[in-house]
Amino acid sequence: MEVVNDAFSTARQLLKSTVPPCTETMDNPEYYEVRSINPERSEDILFGYVIKHTDSITIGFNDKLGENNMEQLFSKYLLQKMNEHKRIHIHEMNHQLREDLQEAINHLMRYYNEKNWNLP
Repeated sequence: MEVVNDAFSTARQLLKSTVPPCTETMDNPEYYEVRSINPERSEDILFGYVIKHTDSITIGFNDKLGENNMEQLFSKYLLQKMNEHKRIHIHEMNHQLREDLQEAINHLMRYYNEKNWNLP
């Protein structure tokens, strides 16, 4: 369980680094979620989340990015780890996964800024 807690904590911290301009919309011991919220838009946009299960975690991002954007925003390693719902399900965090997640979050922040999805 300690390995799962460490993985959850690491993924949570990576996502928390986007706040602000993103907003925490859920923060509890099993689920952490970040969204881009703009009062002028009719809906907010999911940035990412992490869910802690008994023996693993699930990491997800905006699932409406499209295949071309996914290939540009995420490393081949992360794309291989994603299931058909574009979620990453892992039992422990390794160095490669942590580095690739950080890189993906950086790419996503630039992408959201280009789309003006992170405007407060």
